[in-house]
Amino acid sequence: MSEKCTFSTYRYACGKPVEHGRYLCEEHVKVTCASCGNAATHGCDYCGQFVCGTPLCDECTYSTDKTKAAGNWGFMNHVHVSKPEFADKHRVVKLEAALAAKDAEIERLREALSACADHIDNYYFEGDKEYQVVIVARAALKGDAA
Repeated sequence: MSEKCTFSTYRYACGKPVEHGRYLCEEHVKVTCASCGNAATHGCDYCGQFVCGTPLCDECTYSTDKTKAAGNWGFMNHVHVSKPEFADKHRVVKLEAALAAKDAEIERLREALSACADHIDNYYFEGDKEYQVVIVARAALKGDAA
């Protein structure tokens, strides 16, 4: 086992010393893949005018967006994407993260509405149109159909 960092860009490994049992140095252990967010293991080897070097994991690669004009000149339309065999896995992870964020936002809004709903009776009377909105909001908070 190597006692040096194996993070590489354009086939040149970092080579900094690492702790026993690890393969990335302190600098590279914190780096995440630009495409999927996993731990990066190497830099993008694409060579336009220069070597790209964007951090990627073993499940991602570079590509060229050929749907746009001049798609293969320098870095124009150079993109980082999941390898085909990992694309679905990465898509699911991104969707689950987005769903979790939405769930957290919904819960935060429920708590805020709940705090307001407890004090709303002091401001409206049963005949007011606004009070009817409060009734619907309370039902929504409880999960009841209005």
